[in-house]
Amino acid sequence: MTEALFAEFESTTREQWLDAVLKSLRSETFKSLITQTYEGIHIHPLPQADDLDGIQHHRSLPGQFPYVRGIRAGGYRARPWLIAQAIDVSDPREFNQALKNGLAKGQTAIALPDKAQLNDPADIRLALADIDLKRFPLLVHSDTRADHIYDLLGQAFDDVSLAQLSGCIGYDPLSGLARNGSMPAEALERLAAHGRQVQDKSPQLGSIGVSTAAYHDAGANAVQELALAIATGVAYLRELNDRGLAVEKIAPKLHFFMSIGENFFMEVAKFRAIKLLWAQVTRTLGIRQNMTIHARSGRRNKSRRDAHVNLLRLTSEALSAAIGKVDSIELTPFDEPLGKADDFSRRLSRNLQLILQEELRLVELIDPAGGAWHVEKLTDQLARSAWSRFQRIEAAGGLLASLRSGAIRAEIEAVAAQRRRDMASGDAILVGSNRYVDPAAAPQRNDMADESVSDSANIQSLRPLRLAEPYEARPGDSGSDS
Repeated sequence: MTEALFAEFESTTREQWLDAVLKSLRSETFKSLITQTYEGIHIHPLPQADDLDGIQHHRSLPGQFPYVRGIRAGGYRARPWLIAQAIDVSDPREFNQALKNGLAKGQTAIALPDKAQLNDPADIRLALADIDLKRFPLLVHSDTRADHIYDLLGQAFDDVSLAQLSGCIGYDPLSGLARNGSMPAEALERLAAHGRQVQDKSPQLGSIGVSTAAYHDAGANAVQELALAIATGVAYLRELNDRGLAVEKIAPKLHFFMSIGENFFMEVAKFRAIKLLWAQVTRTLGIRQNMTIHARSGRRNKSRRDAHVNLLRLTSEALSAAIGKVDSIELTPFDEPLGKADDFSRRLSRNLQLILQEELRLVELIDPAGGAWHVEKLTDQLARSAWSRFQRIEAAGGLLASLRSGAIRAEIEAVAAQRRRDMASGDAILVGSNRYVDPAAAPQRNDMADESVSDSANIQSLRPLRLAEPYEARPGDSGSDS
C-alpha cells in the first residue's frame, strides 16, 4: 500500500534527510542536533523505522502482556481514565461540599487528602455524606495514616458498604522514610495487617501505595523514579510474602502513585516503561499481573509568580499521562504554590481533563503513541536504564538499605543540582521565572511555605525542589521580559 501511494516519488535515505536539516539550520555537525537528557539519554533528530529494531514490546497489542499499550484491548474506549480532584480542604463538612460540587461537574474518583481532619468515624461520615462510594473509587495515599483511615471507614459504614469500596487506600511507609527521614519500627507489620484486613473486607480495594512523589519533588530524573518505584514494589512484595501474604494475592493490591514531570515525551515514555518493568518483575515471580497507575501533577516546575502559566504546564502533564495510558489522573490547582486553592482553580484543573476527554476526544483512541518511533525507542531506553539501576539497588541490599546508606539521596541531589545550574545558566527555561518574566506578575498571596527537611529523622531526608523559588525571592527583572 505504501509503495503504491509513493511510487511517483524517489526514495530518500536518512543521510539525505540529515543533510537537508543541517543546511536548513546552518549547522556544521550532526552532534549539534543531539540533546542529552537528565536521564543520560541522547535524543537524536529524525527518528525512523529502524529505531525499533530489537525492541520487542511494540509488537504487543493493547490488553496483552506486558501491558505497555494498556491493560484493556479497547483502551480508554472501554473505560476512560478516572478524573480525580485535588481538594485541599481539611474541614470534613467543607470537604464534603467541595467533593459534591466536583462529582456533579465531571469528577469520577475521590482523592482524600492526607492532611484532612479525619480523626474519628464522625469525621468520615461528614466528609463522605451522601456520596455513592460504590460508584466513585477512593484514591488515598499515605505514608502514615492509610490503615487508620480504613479503620475509620470500617467504623463509619457497614460491612456491605465496605465490601463495595474500590480504588486504593495505600499505605506506603518507605515513601515516608524517603520524604521525612523516619519510619515507625512497626511500619512493615502494620502494612501486612492492613493488607490482610483490606483483602478480607474490601476485595476490590487496593491497600499498598507505591509513590514516586518524594523522589520526583526532590528533582529525580525519570530513570531514578522508575527504578525506585519498582524497588519499592518489590520490597513490599518481599516483606509481605515473608509475613505470610502470597505474592499472587498481594500483587493486585499495589497501586502506583506517580508524579508527572515537565518533559512531555519523556513522561509519555515513563508511563509506558513502568508497565514494561513491572511485567518483568511479575513474570520473574511466576505471575502475569498488570498494574494500576494514578498520575498526579508534580510540584517542582510550578511557580508562584505568573501562576496562570501553571495551567499550561498542567495541560501538558495531563496529556502526557493520558497518552501514557494511566488509570487515573489528579491535577493540582494552578495556584497551589500560592496557598489554599478555591473552587475556581479546582474547576479549571478538573476541566483540563474533561477537555481532553470530551473535546479532544482522546478516549476514542486506543493507543495514540503505539508504534511512534521516538516514543517506542525512548520507552525501551528508559526501561533498560531503570532496570539496570533497580538491579544495583537490589545488589546493595534493597531499597531500605539504599535509603539508609544515603546513596539514593546523593544521586537525586546530583540531578537536582544540575537542574539548578541549568536554570541559572539559562540552559533550562521556566517561563515567567528565569526567562520571559513579567515584572507586574507578583504572587498575590503566599500562604503555604515550601516543605522543609525534618530535624528529627533516622536518615537524611530528601529535600523538596521547586525550581522557580530562587527567582521569586527577588524582583521581576531576573530575566528577559520579551
